Amino acid sequence: MSKKTKEEAEKTRRRILASALALFSSRGYDRTTFNDIAARLKLTKGAIYWHFESKEAVLIELVRLALEKFRRQIESVMPEGELSFPLVADMMVKNAAIVVGDPKAAAFFRLMKCQIRWEKKSMSEVRADLLNNAAFGPKEAFREAIANDVRRGRVREGVDAEQISTVAVALWDGLVQMRLEHFLGCDLEDALRNSYEAIWLDISGKRIAIENKQEEKSK
Repeated sequence: MSKKTKEEAEKTRRRILASALALFSSRGYDRTTFNDIAARLKLTKGAIYWHFESKEAVLIELVRLALEKFRRQIESVMPEGELSFPLVADMMVKNAAIVVGDPKAAAFFRLMKCQIRWEKKSMSEVRADLLNNAAFGPKEAFREAIANDVRRGRVREGVDAEQISTVAVALWDGLVQMRLEHFLGCDLEDALRNSYEAIWLDISGKRIAIENKQEEKSK
């Protein structure tokens, strides 16, 4: 396959993913077919199958790309190559701002939260990937960070990394959803920072400084 042909194939693949995300988010995953995705792009159903063997494969790739993007963002704030709870917390606050400010990111979030029947057997592989953080997701980032903090003596002994990481991600998830649905009556970033500060204070006895953000708001 020539370089031009490969580039065209990759461009088509990206268009399929973008079309699928838009349709999954608006119509719902179950109500969207390969025919719908093809019609939106003015392609044949066979052209879609050439790139993806199933609708589940499309969804898995959307999830993989989203988690891969998060992993790159995490790496960008690891100057010493080691995660800590404050670093991951700061990254999650920034990610929240990205989600509510980027229509595509918001569409993916709504897809994961509202447009998929996760109890269906066909969703088992996708659900397992999310729960196990196979592509290094947010929960795994928090879990690794807390493990590092325990090892370095930055937090008290006996901290349950699994429980804390679950709560940290659930806070992010719930507050972002409230913001997107216009139910959050306060600033999203402030709410997240204060929530993560409370967790850090509990497990370390120290505070995460948020004065810089407050100073910026007052200017």
